[in-house]
Amino acid sequence: MTNPNPLRGTLGVGPDGAFRIRFERVLAHAPERVWSWITEREKLERWLPGCAIDPRVGGTVSFDFGDEGTATGVVSEVVPPGQEGVLVHSWRWPGVPDSAVRWTLEGVPGGTRLVLVHGELLPEPAAEFATGWHVMLDALALAADGGSPEDAWSAVGEVAELYAPSANAEGVPSGG
Repeated sequence: MTNPNPLRGTLGVGPDGAFRIRFERVLAHAPERVWSWITEREKLERWLPGCAIDPRVGGTVSFDFGDEGTATGVVSEVVPPGQEGVLVHSWRWPGVPDSAVRWTLEGVPGGTRLVLVHGELLPEPAAEFATGWHVMLDALALAADGGSPEDAWSAVGEVAELYAPSANAEGVPSGG
């Protein structure tokens, strides 16, 4: 069966046995350019307002989503792009166990493969987190391409439907 939305992330148990969210996107830019859009505050602010990543081990991470809440974390691994770029940080969201986010950038013909893995997660908030990551990665791609990230943010409702239990082919528990 073909995935009707190739940008859709997957939710499920990874090779390490932990529940996680995984996205893989190919962006039409060199890894160094994609890295700059993730780690340089001025660029990050353009697609993810209110958020900041200090890209050094021990640096702080803050994803401020206004009334929805703020995720914070600490950077634990940084490998600027060469053959492969890696940025790993913790994710602390009120009311759920701490988890980790791993961004991996790999140069491929025509651009960069960006893989984002967020885990170990509880299945219950994973669909909401997946919706958020999906929209954020859409916004990143639009901004890096010179477009308006607002187009991604205006599609939150439509994206959320992709991760609703009835639409999830990976079998995410409904939490009920």
